[in-house]
Amino acid sequence: MSIKVSLALVLATVCGTALAQSENDLEKKMLNDCQVLAKEINKSHGVGISLEAISPLVTWRAACAEKPPTGPGNITALCQGKRVTEKGEDGIFFWQKSQRGKLNNGYFVCGA
Repeated sequence: MSIKVSLALVLATVCGTALAQSENDLEKKMLNDCQVLAKEINKSHGVGISLEAISPLVTWRAACAEKPPTGPGNITALCQGKRVTEKGEDGIFFWQKSQRGKLNNGYFVCGA
């Protein structure tokens, strides 16, 4: 009986570790996607998103924005960060959407 319990505990530990690793990998991918997206938006729109304080989001309701992303397509990245201007820092919510293989980016400055 104790062998079965020990085996069950070992199996549960291994499964839990694998799940945590998978979750960690997903978080890293989401953060990387947000950093790449921030660089792209900075280059195309000159927004000034800081790459230091970026957070990937699961839902837009967790963002500083009062409204959801606009435009057609499926969300591929939701991110929040700070933009640096001459007047200081502002929160910024930015995203990427995909529709028929085409990627579209957008952003809202929070509190502006």
